[in-house]
Amino acid sequence: MSRKITVDPITRLEGHGKIDIFLNDEGNVDRAYFQVPELRGFEKFAEGRPAEDMPQITSRICGVCPTAHHMASAKAVDALFSVEPTSAGKKIREMIYSAFFVEDHALHFFFLGGPDFVVGPTAPKAERNIVGVLGKVGLEVGREVIEVRKQIRDLIALAGGKVAHPVFGLPGGVARPLTEEDRQQFIAGADRAVKFGEFSLQLFEDLVLKNKEYVGYITSDMYTHQTYYMGLVDKQNKVNFYDGDIRVVTPDGKEFLKFAPSDYLQQIAEHVEPWSYIKFPYLKKIGWKGFIDGPDSGIYCVAPLARLNAADGMATPKAQAAYEKFYAVLGGKPVHHSLANH
Repeated sequence: MSRKITVDPITRLEGHGKIDIFLNDEGNVDRAYFQVPELRGFEKFAEGRPAEDMPQITSRICGVCPTAHHMASAKAVDALFSVEPTSAGKKIREMIYSAFFVEDHALHFFFLGGPDFVVGPTAPKAERNIVGVLGKVGLEVGREVIEVRKQIRDLIALAGGKVAHPVFGLPGGVARPLTEEDRQQFIAGADRAVKFGEFSLQLFEDLVLKNKEYVGYITSDMYTHQTYYMGLVDKQNKVNFYDGDIRVVTPDGKEFLKFAPSDYLQQIAEHVEPWSYIKFPYLKKIGWKGFIDGPDSGIYCVAPLARLNAADGMATPKAQAAYEKFYAVLGGKPVHHSLANH
């Protein structure tokens, strides 16, 4: 007898989500749906607003990654007004965005995604959270996690006006310059962030990669999907977080497309389904073929794993060393294991 399992709500994410899983008569999964039930209202209430207000409006889409929405909107307004930020303005933007990236990924690993690995997927649900992580890694480590995030968030607020919903992006630049004292604070924060990143990599290796059961989960067929991958790259095809071209590679890692962000609508279309408010973008050159894997599917992935698969490497030595180890541990490039996003 077929039945349905519903996970509602999904926790540890920004926004609202639920999962409906339908089992067949044998009790195996027949189909599953990830549903976003919240109305995508921003497109409507943004209509008729002054363009220069959009960086403040769009940042309200999310309380976890508002800097990303703010920055993308500010860059769109640059293009609308046909202005290029000054060298200093661009560097300040990129520095704020880099600080956000560190803070955001620390949030993901230690608070959102990490509990399932650090505490363990078989641990009781009540323990798979930041409190459980602190119990596993110790209070001293937990204190460092909290303090690093606070220091980085303070830097974002210092240069961006606010941390949750920044207000610094203007057409052609930023709202205010940085003082020498500000610059020194960013240098100190960056030094600490690099050390914290190295520490987090070691923690991940000790707690996850040395655990054969965990690696087995990551590399299992259950969490493997062979798709196209999309990411932002610089002129050398190295990962870039702020600027560059959009590069798409095939499921076997070959370059399929490379285009400027302004050409998005020439390359990408959006599909909708009746069971979710979320949109499903796909590659126009292939077309929408449904939710299937492989080279004949127009589906592509973005985010951390896709960013690495779509690039030829990292732009800095320590990141490049970690990049090479990542592929060595997980069997070569490209990696198709969804859990490798962590």
